[in-house]
Amino acid sequence: MSKILLLTPPFVQPNTPYPATAYLKGWLEHKGVAAVQADLSVELLGEIFSRQFLSDIFAEPYSGDDTNCQRIYSLRREYISTIDMVMSFLHGEDRALANLICAPDWLPQAGRFEQMVDPSEVFGTMGLQDCAEYLSTLYLQDLSDYLREVVTPNFEIVRYGEQISASVVEFSTIEQELQKPLNAIENRMCALLRAKIEEHQPDWVGFTVPFPGNLLSTLRCGEYLKTNFPHIKTVMGGGYPTTELRNMTDKEIFRYIDYIVLDDGEEALLRLIEGREPIHTYSAEGYTEGDGSTITHSERGCPDFGGLDMSRYFSLCEVTNPMHRLWSDGRWNKMFLAHGCYWAKCAFCDTTLDYICRFEQVSAVQTVDWMEQVAQQTGSRSFHFVDEAASPKILKELSLELLRRGHRYTWWTNIRFEKAFTGDLCALMAKAGCIAVSGGLEAAHDRLLAMVDKGIDIEQATIVMRNFYYAGIMVHTYLMYGLPTETLAETIDALETVRQMFKAELIGSAFWHRYAMTLHSRSGASPEEFGVRRKGTVLNPFANNEIAFAENRGYNIEEVGEGLRLSLANYLVGNGLDKPVGKWFNIKVPQPTVEPTLITDHLIKPDSSRIYSDKARIVWIGADAVVCDKGVAIEGPSGRKEIKFNPEDREFIVEVIRRCADLDQVTRLEDIKALYAESHEEPFVVLYHSKSWDKVRALGLLQL
Repeated sequence: MSKILLLTPPFVQPNTPYPATAYLKGWLEHKGVAAVQADLSVELLGEIFSRQFLSDIFAEPYSGDDTNCQRIYSLRREYISTIDMVMSFLHGEDRALANLICAPDWLPQAGRFEQMVDPSEVFGTMGLQDCAEYLSTLYLQDLSDYLREVVTPNFEIVRYGEQISASVVEFSTIEQELQKPLNAIENRMCALLRAKIEEHQPDWVGFTVPFPGNLLSTLRCGEYLKTNFPHIKTVMGGGYPTTELRNMTDKEIFRYIDYIVLDDGEEALLRLIEGREPIHTYSAEGYTEGDGSTITHSERGCPDFGGLDMSRYFSLCEVTNPMHRLWSDGRWNKMFLAHGCYWAKCAFCDTTLDYICRFEQVSAVQTVDWMEQVAQQTGSRSFHFVDEAASPKILKELSLELLRRGHRYTWWTNIRFEKAFTGDLCALMAKAGCIAVSGGLEAAHDRLLAMVDKGIDIEQATIVMRNFYYAGIMVHTYLMYGLPTETLAETIDALETVRQMFKAELIGSAFWHRYAMTLHSRSGASPEEFGVRRKGTVLNPFANNEIAFAENRGYNIEEVGEGLRLSLANYLVGNGLDKPVGKWFNIKVPQPTVEPTLITDHLIKPDSSRIYSDKARIVWIGADAVVCDKGVAIEGPSGRKEIKFNPEDREFIVEVIRRCADLDQVTRLEDIKALYAESHEEPFVVLYHSKSWDKVRALGLLQL
C-alpha cells in the first residue's frame, strides 16, 4: 500500500497548524491510504531561531554597510545567549521569563525597537506576559532583518520568496532563483526534509501551497527530492495553484514537481495514489479535468492533526492591530464550518472557482462532534473558523449546540454584515464563546457597495457592528480602495464613514486593501460592466490572477493609499479621531460630503430582535430564576438581580425561563403566548412590551 507524507512548506503563521494537511490526512486515512503529516514551516523556524543556527550565521563577520545590521552583529553575543530563552518563553515553556524579557536592556535592541509603541501605554502594569511577547516579536524581527541581509532576501517569518512568486509571468523568473546554490536556511530545510523521508519512507510527498510565499520553498524541496529520492512522486496543491496556475502553459515547473492539483485535493490525491484517472490535475503531459468529481463537506469529515507536535508552535504579538494579534497569537484550531460562500455574488471575489461558488454545510451537531475530536487531538479548546463567510443561520445553530452540550470553547470567524445578526443572536454567540468576527465593509460607500453586489449598505453594517459591540464581540473589517470608477471624493467619504465608526467604537480593528481585479471574478470576466477596460487579453504562460485595467482615475492612487493607511494606524490606537480626514493626505482632497452624524443616526435605530414574531425561538442563557417577594430574582455572575412583577406574573416568568433554558426543546413566542393565556385575561403583548419584560431580556432572554 502506498504511503504519502503531507507537508506544510515554509513559511506560514507559526502559532498554529495550517489545516490543509489535517483535512487531507483525515480523508485519505478514511479511504485506507497510509498518510502522515509534518509542518516544515514551524520546524524550520525552530531551527533558525536557535543558538546553534545564530552561532553559525554570526561566525561570518558582517561586511556590509547597513548600520542596523552592523548594530545587530555587534550585539551577536547577546543574541546568541538569549535566543533559546526567548523561544522557550514564546513556546509557553517558561512564562516566568517575561520578567527578564521586560527588564530594561535584557534583550538586545536594534532597528525594530526604534519604532515600537511605548509598552506602558499599551500594556500598563498588569500585561507583563503580553509586553514580553511584544518585545520578543520585535527581537525576532530584528534578527529577521539581519537574516535577509546576510543569508537571503527571501526570508520572512510568515513567508519565503513571496516577492518572486507573486504574479510571476514566466517560470524562468523563479527558476533563476532555484539555480542559485542553497543558502543556510534552505540547507536546514532540506536536512529536515531528509529526516522526514528517512523516518516515514513515503512513496508520495504532497505539499500544500496556500500562498505565493510557499511556492519557492516547495520547489526547493521538490528539487531536493528529485535529486536524492527520485523514486518518490511529488504533488502540490492549495490556494496558490488553484487561483494562479489554472491557465498554465509553461511546463518548466515539472522539472521540480510531478503533479499540480487544483481545487479540493482529497479525491484528486486519492486517484493519483491509486493509479486511477486523474481529475483537475496538471502533469508534464498536460491538464486532465477528468469526470469533475467532488466530495461534499460532510464526506471530507473531521481534520486529523495527529502527528503534528503542538509544542513547536509559538505566538507572536502584533500590538497595533488586535485582529492581527488573534491571527498570530495563541494556538487556534483552524476548521471550516462549511464549504464555499453562501452569498458568492461579490463582483471582486473569485466566485467562478469551486472553493467559493459551491456551498455545502453540515449540521451543528456534526460540527461540534468534530470540534470535540480536534480539541482532543491538539489539546486546545480555541477555534478559528476559516470560512469565506459563516452564515447567521450556521452560527446560531452552532451556538445553540455548544450551549446545549455545556461546552466551553473560544472561537472567532468571518461573517458578512447581514441584518440577521440581531442583538440577541450576537449575545447568543458571545455566550457560546465567540470573541471576534471579521467582515468586509469594502469601499464603505453605498454606491460602490451596490456596484460590487456586496448585499449590504452602511446603515445595515452599522447596526450589525453595534450589535456585536454590545455583545462584547470585537469587529474587524476589511476595507478596500481603488475600485473601478471610484472617485477621490468617494474615497474621502468612505474614510469619514470609517472614522465615525471608530469613534463610536464599533470597529476594533481594520485594514485597507487596494482593489485587485482578478481573472476568476465577475469584474475580471466583464470589466466593461464596471466602467474600465482590461489591458491586454493574452494570458501569461505561468501564473495568472491579477488583471491590469485602464481607467481615467484622475488622482494618485499610491498617495491616497498612504493617507488611508496612516489614518488607520492612528485610529487603531485611538489617535486623530476628531482630526479632519483630509489632513491625513499629502495631496489636496475634497471635503467629505458624509453627514457628521451619519453613524450616530444609524445607531439609534431599533434592533429587529425586539419586533414581535410568533415563530421566533426564545432561549434563556442566564442563571436560574426564583420567585421572591418583589417579583423574580435571578442570580448572575455579577450578583443577584430582582425584577418587579405582579404576583400573577411571577410564576409565569419563572416557568418561561425554565422552559427556555432547556435547549433540548424548542420554545417559540407563540408557545409563551399560549401559556400566558391559560392564566391571564389581558393580551400577552402588554407584558411583552413592558419594562419588566425588557429587564428579563437584558439578563438573558433571547429572541432568535
